[in-house]
Amino acid sequence: MYSSDKGRKQLHDDRVEKLQLVAEHKKALAAKLPWMRAPTAEAKNGQSGKSASSISGAAGRVRTSSPGDVPTARGAIRQALREALPVTMELPLWADDATTSLKTASSVEALASQLLHAAQTKFSGLVLLWPGSLRSLGMVHAVACAARWHQGDKQGMRTLVYPAKANFLQTLNHAHIDRTALIRLAQRLVEVKPNPSVTVSLPEKDPFWLALNCVRADASGDIHPTLAELLPHFFADKDFHSWKACDGELLRYVKARITDVNHRRALSNLSLRVLGGIDNAPDALLAVSWKASEVDIRHCLKSLRNGRQPDVLLLDATRSLRRDNSSWKTNLVKFLDCAWEVWRESIPPVVLVIDEPHVRTQFLQELAKRAKKNSPAAAWLLSSGLTVRGAICTVNGDSLMPMSRSEPLKPEAKEIVVNVADTEAAGVIEMLTRVRRDISNPTWAEAMDEASSYLTRLAALPSSTRVLVSWLGEADMPMAVRQNYAWPVYKSKLEVIRNDPSFGARTRLERVIAKGDEMWRNYENGTPLARMLADLIEQRTRGTEKCCLVFTKPTARRLAERYFETYDGYPEGAGFEVLRDSVRFVVSRSLESETDAPRKETLIFVGLDEVSLRMLVLEPRISSPAYVLLTRRNAAYLTATIKAIRALPGFASLRSRLDMLWQQLPDFPDIDEYTLFKRGDFVLPTFSFEQGLSSIVNDYEEHDPNAWELVLDNGGSIKRSPAARAYLYDPALAHTSTRGFKGVDVFELQEGDRLFVMSLELRELTEAALKEAGVPINHDRRFEEDLRRYHRTVSDLAAELPGATLSIRAAHLHEAITHALGPKGAPPAESTVRAWLDADRYSGLSFDDAKPGAPRIEAHFKAFAKTLGMHDIHAVYFWKAVIQPLRGVRRADGRRVSDVYAEMLLEPESTVVHRRLRPEVVKMLFERAKENIHTVEAIRKPQGEVQHE
Repeated sequence: MYSSDKGRKQLHDDRVEKLQLVAEHKKALAAKLPWMRAPTAEAKNGQSGKSASSISGAAGRVRTSSPGDVPTARGAIRQALREALPVTMELPLWADDATTSLKTASSVEALASQLLHAAQTKFSGLVLLWPGSLRSLGMVHAVACAARWHQGDKQGMRTLVYPAKANFLQTLNHAHIDRTALIRLAQRLVEVKPNPSVTVSLPEKDPFWLALNCVRADASGDIHPTLAELLPHFFADKDFHSWKACDGELLRYVKARITDVNHRRALSNLSLRVLGGIDNAPDALLAVSWKASEVDIRHCLKSLRNGRQPDVLLLDATRSLRRDNSSWKTNLVKFLDCAWEVWRESIPPVVLVIDEPHVRTQFLQELAKRAKKNSPAAAWLLSSGLTVRGAICTVNGDSLMPMSRSEPLKPEAKEIVVNVADTEAAGVIEMLTRVRRDISNPTWAEAMDEASSYLTRLAALPSSTRVLVSWLGEADMPMAVRQNYAWPVYKSKLEVIRNDPSFGARTRLERVIAKGDEMWRNYENGTPLARMLADLIEQRTRGTEKCCLVFTKPTARRLAERYFETYDGYPEGAGFEVLRDSVRFVVSRSLESETDAPRKETLIFVGLDEVSLRMLVLEPRISSPAYVLLTRRNAAYLTATIKAIRALPGFASLRSRLDMLWQQLPDFPDIDEYTLFKRGDFVLPTFSFEQGLSSIVNDYEEHDPNAWELVLDNGGSIKRSPAARAYLYDPALAHTSTRGFKGVDVFELQEGDRLFVMSLELRELTEAALKEAGVPINHDRRFEEDLRRYHRTVSDLAAELPGATLSIRAAHLHEAITHALGPKGAPPAESTVRAWLDADRYSGLSFDDAKPGAPRIEAHFKAFAKTLGMHDIHAVYFWKAVIQPLRGVRRADGRRVSDVYAEMLLEPESTVVHRRLRPEVVKMLFERAKENIHTVEAIRKPQGEVQHE
């Protein structure tokens, strides 16, 4: 939307110009579409160094009629604009455990269909995935290739993806194609003699596919190759020199199990070298890193000039690639410019994938800007019109799902009630925004932007400023971090501007400051959002009714819990303790993982993020009614998003729920969409204490003179002590109890290792799961709380042992421990057991003087905890969170909450923890763990460090 007549006129002129360009492009393109020309003698006999089979294959793909039957230009365009035909994998897929049957998400199949359509028609397009998204597009390429195989095309697709991350093969590494089904397909397409089923020939693929018929099964069952072993793949990273052959990666894990020696020799000599070369590799997935410079991109694309060019350029503008890449628009156009330099008018068609409607607007504006600066690629893509196709996406990044899971593509209608809570704050922010518009001083503008952002977050606080300040102190935040969450800090910067003699809007800014002061005071006992939430809780928990509060961030959930613990605003002075058993606090991702039968509770969404919006629009399990609390900016973003979605036919089946939301959202006639459409405005703004706590935790590493700096593929780096524990991922270990993860010491790491780094989100999910399993976790307060809790637990259990004195109890426990260790065990002394039991002696000591007073040997601790009567899962937590970290060199390293949870999740002995969790929760945690894998690009060691043996 444009806020002025001038803007509307400009939009009209742009549309007229674009329509003219589209008409000219269609006319020119129709004259040169491949299927409109009969094959020449050169095409039949081979040219440009390509094999006859590859040329005939290309002709076989584009021809739709006999050579003499040339369609008209109008017919060609009609064919190009026709809806793409649906495609599926048509080959069974298995998970790493070889027992779970998988299927591709419908959005992956829809994308693959558009990919094939673009390759056939040579028309570029755009696909909007919504309300979910995909983490990577490798599976889309795999489905497109499989579809061509079933059509008899053995050369498949060549897809070039940009931008890509180093782990672009992650999904393909975990998708195993059914060996028997692929062998049947290979036998149907074998080319021992002319085969009418083959439409595009490639005899070199026969030994490759049929080698799977000679694979020896292992003790765990049949062996199914991964898609990454079957599809040639190439990656161009930053500092590109050349494309590396991938023949060593093909059938990497199954080659050793081929029993036929002759077949193994034929595979190496006749197939792998041909299939693994960059120039003509069939089914090739080529990926260019998001970190590649313009020079790198130009070099790697020029290296493809003499080979078979990609069928499609697949541009990934989903949030997973945009989040860490602030220059994504500029980089996409630079990539297209480089591609144009290489292929000119023969440039492959483009398929742009997005997951938010505003991305198309922003990208088209960037294209228009670059086209005016004489970018031929930008002008070419603009002329195509970038027709938008909508695809319902039901997943949150995952391309695969269990076969038993259904996709809610046609959700039933639900009653959804929307409330917008922060009208007062919106007025103050609008006042400040109007003052900001007249500011040219960059320092002043930045101060006003920061104040506006702070007031937006403050209005979205599901708590009170009193709880906020109190919790900051309990979280042991340093003052430098704590001040970022207090209004007086932002107010002081505004006062500096107000007092400057050159500032001309003093009166207006004074009103903003006064209103901000008033908000800060009024919010001491609860923000309007928190009070609205309290009213809803009171209404929805009468009688036997229960409700579930769904938050977008763990921080918001914690602050709401703290607020309601002391809330006394219910009628007749009733406190929250009366309703505690009727209210559940969860984060959206935790709610999503609950795959069991829906609970009988009313859902109240406190803000929306990608996960909660997807549940609200698609999920059949949500309550009716369900409630949504939004800030005004949040509501404005949702209004603009739904407006764009409702206009696309691909989302017609979602209209019942979308209309329910649309009818209740206010109008925002004066909002500029380009300014509004920012990621941060959609997720309900909240304070992120996790980031602050992480910075504090990392200080321990920063001051460790022996710490190693590990440079990761996401552009970041972490520091770890050499003796600390780290976790690597190896797909070959996928069948083990740790599902591919293995623990190593940091000094064992090497460049290229795939390192697990727990994200804050996974940490919160793990914590929530452990809490549900009965572990009394509360890491909001100081680290010493876990130590104090261990001492209290031991003291309470010791008091239940038989015996009048501590010495008598220790004697009984010593006997039990000796028996538990068995004849081969070395039992501790009785006096040592007495010291372990005497946990009360630490009650009056400071944290720095206190010690665990626990067994130092793990076998002793397990026997001690078991005979004492400690719950097994509590014992695992205390060993990893208290006793190990507070010993020797691991004290600083072990204070990291993330490390503790990583050990409890990934160590082999943690099966005792897994047994206490619901199976679907364990599976979800491991799937999320795979999303936290990063390639170690470099290891920087301190100078003069002694090497570990």
